[in-house]
Amino acid sequence: MSTIKEIAQKAGVSPTTVANVLHGNLGKVSPATCKKVQTFIENEKYVPNMGAMILAHSNSRIIGVIMFMEPRSEETVLEDPFSSAMLGAMEREIRENGYFVMLHTTSDEDEVVRLSKAWKLDGLLLVWVPGEICRVISANIDTPLVYIDCYFTDNERVYHNIGLQDRRGGYEIARYLLSMGHTDIVFLANNQLVTGGDPVRFIGCQEAFGEQGQTLGAERYKPLPNNRGKREILYRQLAEDTSQCTALVFSADYYAAEAVSYLKECGIEIPGKISITGFDDNIFSRLVQPRLTTVHQDTGEKGRLAVAMLMKLIRKEPLQEINIQLPIRLAIRDSVQRLN
Repeated sequence: MSTIKEIAQKAGVSPTTVANVLHGNLGKVSPATCKKVQTFIENEKYVPNMGAMILAHSNSRIIGVIMFMEPRSEETVLEDPFSSAMLGAMEREIRENGYFVMLHTTSDEDEVVRLSKAWKLDGLLLVWVPGEICRVISANIDTPLVYIDCYFTDNERVYHNIGLQDRRGGYEIARYLLSMGHTDIVFLANNQLVTGGDPVRFIGCQEAFGEQGQTLGAERYKPLPNNRGKREILYRQLAEDTSQCTALVFSADYYAAEAVSYLKECGIEIPGKISITGFDDNIFSRLVQPRLTTVHQDTGEKGRLAVAMLMKLIRKEPLQEINIQLPIRLAIRDSVQRLN
């Protein structure tokens, strides 16, 4: 494998120029020279020594991604198309900006704070972190950081966040269900006690019911178990008791598609016996039969915007917005039956 000095000789530039291209210091390198050097680097299959780069420079060229989530006993985070689509978009943007990704998932609050402080990172992306932990992290680290889908518990600090119109999404799906005659629904999501998008989506559902003179009580929010077998028991209990509800409203397509597949295996007709809706509009919503009525969001755009915001913070460039709320829209398909 060639050295930096050998690549410089072949490209007709100085070793310093090659090092600047490798490290992303392009202020004094013309686009044409940069492209030429990158071609030689790729042709020579040069692999930088990351340990040496970190020791020799104040920057590591590493962007950390911490996803705060309760572990599922049978699946990993990357098996959820929503997570993998967002991570894929972030990795591509980070790589194109000359950085590398370090990924970690945890539901341990202390671990999030500890890793945020311990890693030698150029920037940090924090996904689904509860508001109180966001407050502690922002108060204790100096690393540029951007949150994704986080809700904050204080107004004392500036939080950079890429989020979604979660409340609007819950409102729109509930309003649609009401228009189809469904006044008895159950909302299924993660733990209601953790601040985040799921409780806000439920509030949106409650608003739609209130507009129609209906009540959607807190007991209609059902937390989903982490174990798949326990979730399936809950799905079947709700689907077979039509006196309790006529529609299951999921806060994620992952769980909605899981419920549709399992209930069909049990001989329960969807939407004939019970209607089901999702949230996200990921690939599962279009592959499962019947196809899911759901709330669409642009997951890839969320990842791209988060990286773009972080890069501006790293480069100390001005930001026009610090808390971006991406729009939603309904994707109406086949999983909801109109009631008389």
